Amino acid sequence: MPVELVVVTPEGEAFSGPVEEVVLPGVEGEFGVLEAHERFLSALDHGCMEIRTLEGSHFSVVSDGFAEVGPERVVVMVDRHVPQHEIDVAAARSAQENASAELERIGAADESNKAELERVLARANAELDVADRR
Repeated sequence: MPVELVVVTPEGEAFSGPVEEVVLPGVEGEFGVLEAHERFLSALDHGCMEIRTLEGSHFSVVSDGFAEVGPERVVVMVDRHVPQHEIDVAAARSAQENASAELERIGAADESNKAELERVLARANAELDVADRR
């Protein structure tokens, strides 16, 4: 029996449906959830969410957020959810290059902008990683 997956963003429900397994980017590393999983709450990092169904795997990028896991349902709460087919590869490459260059330019001198640049770089890296998956 499949597990119900619900992905929620500030704009509303981004995905809802039965899945065989979901693999999420936890802050401590990736983890998979199958039916009858133990209950827990996990913080998520920017990265790839893999949704496995009987038809195959589907990939998305999720931002940092939280996952509430139960035996029959997984609720993923994130700021952004971008399915693989909606990723703008050119924009992600540009963001990656710009953020990397700016981080090199400022070095350790400007801590106020460093955190935001690191977030932009992490998001761009995640999008490019997911865009390359088959």
